[in-house]
Amino acid sequence: MSRRLHDLTGRKFGRWTVLALWPERYRCGHALWLCRCDCGEECIVLGNNLRIGSSTRCKRCRNTKHGHARRGHVTRVYMRWRAMMARCFNPNVKSYGNYGGRNDGPITVCEPWRIFQNYLADTGEAPSPGLTVGRINNDGHYEPTNWHWETYTEQARNRRSPKRKRRAKLTEIQAFAASLARAASAPGGAEAAP
Repeated sequence: MSRRLHDLTGRKFGRWTVLALWPERYRCGHALWLCRCDCGEECIVLGNNLRIGSSTRCKRCRNTKHGHARRGHVTRVYMRWRAMMARCFNPNVKSYGNYGGRNDGPITVCEPWRIFQNYLADTGEAPSPGLTVGRINNDGHYEPTNWHWETYTEQARNRRSPKRKRRAKLTEIQAFAASLARAASAPGGAEAAP
């Protein structure tokens, strides 16, 4: 049984761009493709790995690190960036409703800051341990023109006031109880009442 070969030439898979079909085959006849990574590195990649997404970049790019993990612990600036990304993009985070999940327009992170190195280049390390990144316009997005250093106390003042549930007044409760009593005493009981 022969398999139909899908031409992947010119297609992009992650950072790979497929250049050509490799003349040799992998065992069991699987196609191999010559690919070029965005960094310029060329490599032979199994076609199935490209299609299912298990190979998206070269080994050199895969091993590129941000340099902010020391002895198994990440730095404060990296934790700050990761928390900002989670607040804006991860619905499982408790504070997502106040950022990325807001009904009156979500707060997001600008495209360049979605890469840690760009965020670090714009903000740098905190000048002192008690400072953190705050937005100048609280309804604005996280971007290079809308941030400054703030203390935790200053940030606490910038919070939106929580929406409080309105408590029913005594007269409203009594009127509701009276309507239930009328419905129960109506002919046919509570089912007959509108």
